[in-house]
Amino acid sequence: MKKILLSLATIGGVAALTFAVTGAFFSDTETSTGNQFVAGDIDLQIDNQSYVTDANGVLVASPGTSWSLKDLVPGVDHFFNFSDLKPGDLGEDTISIHVGSNSAWMCAAAQITADEDVDCTDPELADDGNCAVPGAGLGELDSSLNFAFWHDDGDNVLEDNEQSSIFLQGPLSGIGSQGKIRLADSSGSILGGSTPIPGNTTFYIGKAWCFGTLTPAPRPQGEGLSPLQGTGFTCNGSQVNNAAQTDKVVGDLQFYAVQSRNNSTFTCSGDYVPVWPEEKIGALLSAYDQPSGNACNVNVSDGGTEPNSITEGIAAAVNGNTVCVDAGTYDEDVVINKEITLAGDGASATSVINGQGAGQGAAVTIAANNVTLEGFEINGVGIAALWLNTGVSGATVRYNKITSASGVTAVTTQGSQSNHLFSNNAFVGTGASQLVYVNGEVSLVGFPSDNVDFMSNTFSGTIVAGGVALGTEATNSEMTKNIFKDTLTSTYAIAETWQDDAVFNFNNFNGVGGIKVRNGDAGMVNAENNWWGAAAPAGHTAGSVDDNPKEASAFPEN
Repeated sequence: MKKILLSLATIGGVAALTFAVTGAFFSDTETSTGNQFVAGDIDLQIDNQSYVTDANGVLVASPGTSWSLKDLVPGVDHFFNFSDLKPGDLGEDTISIHVGSNSAWMCAAAQITADEDVDCTDPELADDGNCAVPGAGLGELDSSLNFAFWHDDGDNVLEDNEQSSIFLQGPLSGIGSQGKIRLADSSGSILGGSTPIPGNTTFYIGKAWCFGTLTPAPRPQGEGLSPLQGTGFTCNGSQVNNAAQTDKVVGDLQFYAVQSRNNSTFTCSGDYVPVWPEEKIGALLSAYDQPSGNACNVNVSDGGTEPNSITEGIAAAVNGNTVCVDAGTYDEDVVINKEITLAGDGASATSVINGQGAGQGAAVTIAANNVTLEGFEINGVGIAALWLNTGVSGATVRYNKITSASGVTAVTTQGSQSNHLFSNNAFVGTGASQLVYVNGEVSLVGFPSDNVDFMSNTFSGTIVAGGVALGTEATNSEMTKNIFKDTLTSTYAIAETWQDDAVFNFNNFNGVGGIKVRNGDAGMVNAENNWWGAAAPAGHTAGSVDDNPKEASAFPEN
């Protein structure tokens, strides 16, 4: 803000009289201080609260698609990031939009960037004869996913007085093709008339989605969010057939605000031109924004008042809490045994966990479901830098630098893992036998793991066996938008899988190796649209990797 001092004037006067009096009775002082001009602002910032139905059809929080108030980072902040969709799945987001002090016109835009028929199962072939040759632009998921957007009051629920404010509804395919969306401009507003979005207020947009038929079922005003189908919508997946199996759809959503004053004729359709940033791949640690203030339920300070260790901070937390860890070095083995968010101050040598390897333990162990681990530098000794116990699900690991010591993996997940997302992490090997290992089997007893995904990570360093290994019963894992740096040296394949349902797309392999398929009975592994750095990538298992089409040049890196 610019502050300009206008005046600082002091006027004093004492009347000269013919008789003697004290001047205090006849005086005048007039002072003007702190005068300023302050320019208003249009600084669009957004936070998001996200919910999705779990395997039992119960609405639960989705920490991987929620964030506090911030400037959005392309490729990092996702309103939707869900795999293993089932007919009847329902989700809800409430976007909180802050436009600054000036009232504003507001527009949105949507585009679909990928609509893929990834694979073709036998049931899918029965309903979609074209899936015999799967590929880009052939998916049916976008027409089976239905959305509704409305002006919400911030409680994540469509209520009876809000149904008339639904301004966009229909399948994702239609929303993407619509392009520009009017929220408020000179031709109309979801607030009524041509009312701009008021400055210095919080404006809420509710979004509901359904894999099936989405029907408004508004709730009475003030009832709030209910765990079971409590968004004010119902979702009926009974009409969804097998045509959408294994399909994938990816899209972008953008919001735009412009000062309404002096733009009296502005329209979204005529004056707003969406400019989509070029999406980059690999980890972007600098985009991390640690929770603060009321978002932190427990604060940990290195050397400060208790709790002054991460272990003490976790002990003081309850399920659903966020434990915020100040900058500092924490020499301890951390066990996260509650459904919490553990948030450091940043991965660039600010919040550092140095594992002690007690009892061959890991520097950090995730021992509970629905854990979010973010914003740390984690240095491993013992068994691993990061270890996920058998049977945990729903972990989100993001914005961390995870370094393995000699002979130690950076990340090991044990059997029976499900629905994990590793995003925007820098994995660094220093002589490890394996950089990242997703275990799908323990001893001789089957413990399958499912949907352990890696998106927008950077892998580098020196390893012996390979970069990422997806174990014997590790199914449905995706590796997308990652970078395998040319500094990553290995005598083995950079990526391994025992299953043919793994997907490796849109990664930079930089000529450092290929994909090894260890199960001789596995079919072709989808490794399309990667940059290999060479026409014929080294290290592929012959006849088991479909790497065509290849990218002609490297993806831009963060």
